[in-house]
Amino acid sequence: MDVSGRGFSRVRGFACEDGEAQVLRLMSGLAPFLGAPAGLARALREARKAARSGAAGYDPARHAALVRLARQGGSARGGEGAPRCGSCGRVV
Repeated sequence: MDVSGRGFSRVRGFACEDGEAQVLRLMSGLAPFLGAPAGLARALREARKAARSGAAGYDPARHAALVRLARQGGSARGGEGAPRCGSCGRVV
């Protein structure tokens, strides 16, 4: 659906389910495919880059699911198992 013109902004997407339900659904779907913490860190970097650039393919629910999976992986932010940058070692 594309509505454009004077006084209209472009419609980018629509979700008919609750945001929390959507994030939980994505978490269960993403977990098996991310594998090691490096895969999760890579996916988080890509999501953050898309969010900053305003990319058309950015999905805030997927980003939220990735953040929650990262927090579940490490006991606390910065704890053992938290995704870290490969070059400097800081928590991503």
